[in-house]
Amino acid sequence: MKVGILTFHDAHNYGAVLQAFALKRYIQKLGYDVKIINYHHETIPDGFPREANVERWEKFNPFIQKLIDYETKLYTNEEDLEKLDIDFWICGSDQIWNTEITRGFNKGFFLDFKTNAKKIAYAVSMGIPELPKEFEEKFKESLNQIDEISVREDSLQQYAQKFTTKTVEKTLDPTLLLEENDYNDFILENQYGEYILIYALGPDERLTQIAQKLATKKGVKIMELNDKRKEDYFCEQISTAGPEEFLTLLKHAKGVVTNSFHGTIFSILFQKEFYTLTRLNRNARMENILKIVSMEDRLIDNIEDFEQVQKQDFQKAKQALEMEKQESEKFLKRALHKKGEERCT
Repeated sequence: MKVGILTFHDAHNYGAVLQAFALKRYIQKLGYDVKIINYHHETIPDGFPREANVERWEKFNPFIQKLIDYETKLYTNEEDLEKLDIDFWICGSDQIWNTEITRGFNKGFFLDFKTNAKKIAYAVSMGIPELPKEFEEKFKESLNQIDEISVREDSLQQYAQKFTTKTVEKTLDPTLLLEENDYNDFILENQYGEYILIYALGPDERLTQIAQKLATKKGVKIMELNDKRKEDYFCEQISTAGPEEFLTLLKHAKGVVTNSFHGTIFSILFQKEFYTLTRLNRNARMENILKIVSMEDRLIDNIEDFEQVQKQDFQKAKQALEMEKQESEKFLKRALHKKGEERCT
């Protein structure tokens, strides 16, 4: 049975490539023939340009080509997708329903095209509180053509449910379908000593303040993982890391300060002391995962909040994630059956 995945598969972004890898790997483990479709709608700009950071680009590309192994043929519109021999279409995960990123309502990512295949939305995210009013009717039409619907956040679940009588379920980000051991093959030797890691999506002085407090407390240095090196910076920077180095830096850190959703996820998976800083209108994903693991106080606004954070209970977090994972697995196993067939429970 052939599964085609539509997602942000080749963005030079750690979370994007790791969620694509994880979803494909998990469905392969279920015994399906899985392909990530090389879909770039003509209205969406190309991804991370090579000339912006050549060394980083050259580390991402082998990971993308080897481990995600997407279809080499390029598909630029929904008519192209309709011609493919696919039994199950899956859209997700990542913010593929964010019309700001896709520069409009991208029907491919909503599976709004003609096909005899079953349509599944898995752990889709939107990244914005709601769609612009001009897209809501299209959203309603698309949702009602999807056979099985699941999203990643409580807020999107409630929002999407307004537009369909079908049940909108909530499932885990694909990176949490795999075990910590599934990522250990990518962990490199620690070359950096003992450090607190800042993983920053954009500049935020609060990250620096909290990292300095934490580093002083533990007696270690600070390192920052970012996309663009800053001149005369206060700490060691890594701006050329590929996905393997991203995982390695998180795995060996003595603590993590971040404003990233996947920085938060892998801090939980690797059982790191971490602090997640709020981002304007971009907190739903972090709020949701931290609620699941009962670490809501780890999402902080300022240095005063940092002082109030309670000790982490990773055993409790692991148990909670396992329960959520079982529900997500049930959704996928049920969804990946053709219409009319007996479904597994």
